[in-house]
Amino acid sequence: MRWADAAALLMLTLAAPAAAYPAELYPAYNMWKAGRPADAMPLAEAAIAANPADPWTRILAARVRLSLGDGIGAEAELDRAEAAGLPRALTNHLRAHALLLEGRPARALDAAFPEGVAPRFRGYAARMRGRALAAQGDLAGADAAYDEARARDPNDPEAWVDTATFRRATGDLRGSIAAADRAVALGPRNVAALIAKGEAARTQYGLRAALPWFERALEVDPRNIDALIARAATEGDLGQMRAMLATTRAVIRIDPRNGDAFYLQAVLAARAKRWVLARTLLDKAGDGVAERPSVMLLDGIVSLQSGNPEQAIAKLRRLVAMQPDNLKARRVLAAAAWNTGDAAAVIETLAPVADDPRADSYTLTLIGRALERTGDRARAAAYLDRAAMPADRGADLGREALTPERLATLRGAAARGGAGARIALVRALLRGERGTEALAEATMLRDADPGVPATHLLVGDALAALGRYREAAGSYRTAADIQFSEPVALRLIDALRRAGDGPGAQRALGLYLQQNPRSLAGHLLRADLLLAAGHWAEAAPLLERLRSRIGPRDAIVTGNLAWAYWELGRRDEALALGAQAYRLAPANAAVATGYGWLLHASGKDRARGIALMRQGSAQAPRDPWPHWRLALAYAAEGRRKEARAAAQAALSLPGFGQAGAARALLGRL
Repeated sequence: MRWADAAALLMLTLAAPAAAYPAELYPAYNMWKAGRPADAMPLAEAAIAANPADPWTRILAARVRLSLGDGIGAEAELDRAEAAGLPRALTNHLRAHALLLEGRPARALDAAFPEGVAPRFRGYAARMRGRALAAQGDLAGADAAYDEARARDPNDPEAWVDTATFRRATGDLRGSIAAADRAVALGPRNVAALIAKGEAARTQYGLRAALPWFERALEVDPRNIDALIARAATEGDLGQMRAMLATTRAVIRIDPRNGDAFYLQAVLAARAKRWVLARTLLDKAGDGVAERPSVMLLDGIVSLQSGNPEQAIAKLRRLVAMQPDNLKARRVLAAAAWNTGDAAAVIETLAPVADDPRADSYTLTLIGRALERTGDRARAAAYLDRAAMPADRGADLGREALTPERLATLRGAAARGGAGARIALVRALLRGERGTEALAEATMLRDADPGVPATHLLVGDALAALGRYREAAGSYRTAADIQFSEPVALRLIDALRRAGDGPGAQRALGLYLQQNPRSLAGHLLRADLLLAAGHWAEAAPLLERLRSRIGPRDAIVTGNLAWAYWELGRRDEALALGAQAYRLAPANAAVATGYGWLLHASGKDRARGIALMRQGSAQAPRDPWPHWRLALAYAAEGRRKEARAAAQAALSLPGFGQAGAARALLGRL
């Protein structure tokens, strides 16, 4: 027996002299302390077999089981330790942990009450109170409990891990990142700390940045389920499907009933459109994960694709009730309702999101078709017209009338409510084109919660609405330093482009795609940037891959590919694709402009080409591109007055990248 081990064990129980510990206990303790509880468990069982009445061996076995997530087994060991004479003051903190693993937070709170816990373990008990209070929705109480845990045990990495997890769950991502950093600094081989740091890196930087932290955790404990699942999920999001499959199989070898592993394999099967296999794997995942929103969404998708829309509707209705802002769930639920012929249900499902100015074309088209089916052609036309407008990947939130009564209602709700009501007020001010007021409100929100990236996004959106794109990019950068997510990245890139910093936009996009190589929105934006820069040879193969991935019915991608083919001299293919894009979306301004330009430039139908470009400029008056193409076409036709007006319209709009060429054209005219 080493005295260092004995001293550590004394800290574990604070109850017995070193000589009281059985020799068989030390191998299990050393393995557990090294962060390998799965390997420690058989050693602990051997120690128990040799010393069945020893309470300290039971305590260690309970700690090992807690590390493995086995609350019931841990509680049984604690009962035996107490039966062997150990007082409850030395077990209550561990019992609280076991009860939490069993899903019993109220009883865990009772067990973790400070007066019932030995002083040495009150920091641990405070952590358990934090978890229990958070589970009961008492976030302020949980925050205070975690503060107490860190105050009592400032050098305990577990206290910082729990703090990081709590802050992440409550939206304080900057605070979560700082806590994870502290946890790793205190416990560089603490598996929970390494996993927390991996999750923080995934949020802050992206998918690739997270993997090394999960790998470090697995170097410490190759059989750690949490680390394996985190790695598998990240591999899947990176598109490393074989690696993901191998990792989930490793989990199942350790834990043949692990629901997370079967769920991830179901995701893999769904991506391959193997719906029968996906259903089988979801069934194997079991009830333990069935109520998670991500699992419910996948279950609905698999049911719909397997020809069971009614089953999908039952699952997705509950999900939408749980998460009303879950757009993906609403879209799949609406698709399922459409498949059953229930147009009214489609309208009911999509109306809350379709009226948002940022609604996507799929949502707008589906609700429009549903309204047509019910005979409400006037409302249907309004949605279908919006669906035909070109998408804006920046921060433009659209415009809506903001009456004094509506504004008063929003201000009253913001004064009475929390951050959500204040955010709604800012968004409404932005849509009402009251950017200065929106900026003031957003700045107050940011200053109150600087660790929440959404507040920096709001400030950036307000600055962008005021045309202050360089400052907006600064706010988006701050948000990106906390959470480099897709919405943050797209806003940052758009602001940099509008501020005239094309290289900066390219760098930001490159960094985002490096971390998130499967991001569809990122690759679509990269294609846009390549087209804008005239890099046709790079743009064409990227657009071909995107078209293969999305399908041939995306009018924008098809039209952009036509444009790239035209510039590469593949004129016949360009005209054919341009015509196909126009057939798919004849009312889309960008598609109409692109096809019109091809018809005019090829000489195939100059008059119709100009008519289509005029249609595009009328439909998208705030987009400089249709005006500029129309100006070039008018100039080629010798229609100087009309060419001058179109060029001046393009020059008057922000974000126009051909200002020099437009001024030169005006000089010639």
